[in-house]
Amino acid sequence: MANARIRSIAATSAVLALIAACGSSEIIDEVDGATPTTSPPTTSTSTVVELADPVEPIVVFDTDALEAEIIDVVSQWQAENGAPAVSLSVRFRDVDPINIALGVTDLVTAEPVSPDDYFRVGSITKPMTAALALQLVDEGLLELDEPVRTYLPGWLEGYPYADEITIRQLMDHTNGLREYALDPDFYSLTGTRLETPIEPDEIWSWLAEQEPLFRPGEGYSYETGGFLTLGTIIEEVTGNRAVDEMRTRIFAPAGADEIYLTPQEFPPESVVSGYGRELMYFASTTLIGRTDEQGLMIGEEPVFDVLTLPQAVIQSAGWTGGGVEAQLEDVAAVMMAMFDGTVLTPEQVTVMTEPVFDSGYGLGISTDDVDGEIVYSHGGGVPGFRSQAGYLPDVDVAYAFSSSLIPLPEGAGVGELQARLVPILTAALAAS
Repeated sequence: MANARIRSIAATSAVLALIAACGSSEIIDEVDGATPTTSPPTTSTSTVVELADPVEPIVVFDTDALEAEIIDVVSQWQAENGAPAVSLSVRFRDVDPINIALGVTDLVTAEPVSPDDYFRVGSITKPMTAALALQLVDEGLLELDEPVRTYLPGWLEGYPYADEITIRQLMDHTNGLREYALDPDFYSLTGTRLETPIEPDEIWSWLAEQEPLFRPGEGYSYETGGFLTLGTIIEEVTGNRAVDEMRTRIFAPAGADEIYLTPQEFPPESVVSGYGRELMYFASTTLIGRTDEQGLMIGEEPVFDVLTLPQAVIQSAGWTGGGVEAQLEDVAAVMMAMFDGTVLTPEQVTVMTEPVFDSGYGLGISTDDVDGEIVYSHGGGVPGFRSQAGYLPDVDVAYAFSSSLIPLPEGAGVGELQARLVPILTAALAAS
């Protein structure tokens, strides 16, 4: 994906046994920035027109100046949080994307990071899965308010409200399920078998044994099990693997080739090393009984390289709820395609972005006000990585970024970078 806009800027500065998603509490807010619990195959023909000469992008603003400004902001943000690597992409309608990489892929080798490197973006997978599901709704293969057990008989056997939970409630987090991805008991369970992938039905069995947070539809609490379930339902109603449906319906229309849904497919190269600090360091060592043999430090605190752990559980626990690994340019491309009419109709976008209760969260996406601008966005947190992606509908710009450290220090998280980035982008477009 190299192009004239790409710059790779080197810097010499500086598990969990499952996917960390998001929800409430201080750690959960850092992991995904979600709002806490609240109460109340077809064929077609086409004509291909060959252009005599390539069409040059229409430059509507000073891209060099904008890139320099973005680099300054991202550099300062990285200096504040100490993340070893950051990759960011901003995508426009008629201008080449701006792709920036700062730092190193590995604290030991100090290899400079590049925009062509892969990162884990975690729960940014959820809006992609939601968009796919909304297409199936329009095709009559799914109904949003139909119970999950219509499609998966016997799902969550023994769970008090298993008969009541609907497809919509899987997608808007009003199902009352616990967040398995942040539960210490689940960490301990999976920490003993990191070499063995975990299957969705194993996670459902664990969820079925947990006390409900509330009756379905009576509250909101962010969790990942609903989207894991949605992936299995997608396979049931289409007869195809979720990854194949995702690539055909979401990735390909966006022109995104370097994006992969683990554990059903993997990038051609490993992601950069991702590091855990504080509780993530504790979970990667003490909680699952692993020895820190590298002794790595960022500033004055120890960090653990998650890639030194077996990866089977880490890469299987999220799937359609958090399994995407990608180059950030393709994540931004997918974010734009979901909301600009390429993947979803305006009517589907309206359904997707309608928030539930006072959460700001719709069906797999948050709608926020950032410096007076509407932003459709989602965060992602997995062992070693903290990410954010968004789309600005008023100016038709998408962005995605990821850092190789989790949790990020207070005051230097992904929300802070998003808040600094949005005004820069809207100002550049407004002046064009």
